Amino acid sequence: MMSDVQKVAQILMDYEYKIAFAESMTGGALVSELVKVPGVSSILDYSVVTYSESAKEQMLNIPKMLFDVHGVVSKVVAIEMAKNIATIAKAEVGVGITGNAGPTAQTNSQVGEVWFAFFYQGESYSYHLQLKNEGRDAIIEHAKKVVFQMLLKLLTK
Repeated sequence: MMSDVQKVAQILMDYEYKIAFAESMTGGALVSELVKVPGVSSILDYSVVTYSESAKEQMLNIPKMLFDVHGVVSKVVAIEMAKNIATIAKAEVGVGITGNAGPTAQTNSQVGEVWFAFFYQGESYSYHLQLKNEGRDAIIEHAKKVVFQMLLKLLTK
């Protein structure tokens, strides 16, 4: 039985689409799952882990003003991350994820809060998760699973 990650990879290979990730809270875990699939080099050139605000500014050209207005863990920032990595990597699919895996809450964000977004065919799609009572690892695992579930849904709609 194929996993969601394998299904996503297969669809991208069939379409000859590139995918690029801009990860924050998952620290590269999304792309790490994808590279386990053989043949993935045809759909993946590069992705980035932009953990800090300054890295998001420098690598993804996200204006500091957006962090000040919306917070780093926000719909707006997730969408910008997805859109900008798609543009930079010349990929048909961009994925952006920002969140708080804990243990401490950040300004305007609770532990377990996750925003992720896809940029696909000129459209942005954003999703919000609020995960409760889970440790750091579990929050990252849960987020990873949901991202690939929703990505599969988007690519097969």
